[in-house]
Amino acid sequence: MTKAVQVFANDNYTILVILEDGRSVEFDLNYINQESGPVVDPLKVLSEFKKVFIRNGIVTWPTGYDIDPYYLLEQGILKSKSA
Repeated sequence: MTKAVQVFANDNYTILVILEDGRSVEFDLNYINQESGPVVDPLKVLSEFKKVFIRNGIVTWPTGYDIDPYYLLEQGILKSKSA
């Protein structure tokens, strides 16, 4: 199973995720501005968006919104390959 080990939130609503094998993936979350709901709406505020963290290898926000590392690899931009 691929696990995330670090995540960095950027001002442009993208995240950079470091995976346990050393790969890094950039993922654009600007699409949340077109979605609504209790787990997404708070993330439209940059300070809330930046509260992202890793829980059990998955990118997560306090609202409960999360993104699986496999989805990040499928839909994100690979920035670096395994070490």
